[in-house]
Amino acid sequence: MFDSPKLPSGPFEIIVSDPPWRFASNSDAKPGRNARRHYPCMTDAELMALPVAESAAENALLFGWTTAPMMERSLRVFSAWGFKYVSQLVWTKERIGTGFWVRNQHEICLLMKRGKFPCPKPAPFETSIIGPWQGRHSEKPEFLQDRIDQIWPAVPKLEMFARRVRPGWALFGNEIPNESRAQEVIST
Repeated sequence: MFDSPKLPSGPFEIIVSDPPWRFASNSDAKPGRNARRHYPCMTDAELMALPVAESAAENALLFGWTTAPMMERSLRVFSAWGFKYVSQLVWTKERIGTGFWVRNQHEICLLMKRGKFPCPKPAPFETSIIGPWQGRHSEKPEFLQDRIDQIWPAVPKLEMFARRVRPGWALFGNEIPNESRAQEVIST
């Protein structure tokens, strides 16, 4: 079971989420080479039950990480949170990962919108590609949050399933350092 403090109250105009997806290969009793070896995973129903819509602003953006085989499920979960698909970023990885049909070497970050969140001009992302970078299991490149901070420095932001402290962001997740877990918003 996912052990975390309750979802911070908002309203948040920007949410970044890297859900701990549960899927067939990580549901077995023996964790093998999968996410369960690193952190607890959640079912789609558990993810959909999170009160994200209550924490999101009326007009908000969601950057939701997913993988190619999880695309359809991701759209359902993020839609249950009150967001609609508008675009995506693709992060190319240095190493080839696992996969049933295709050995994937990328992850997808879906850009989802709620309400009438305005799109700045020029486009906030010059390309849909986030270049190669490799960290520990499931760790994402800092590029996304760095770019969000550049484009939208003053809006309230939430990182769901966070693994590190990020100044100016509210945090949710069970991998946040213990001294920061009780803090909803980390000051700059």
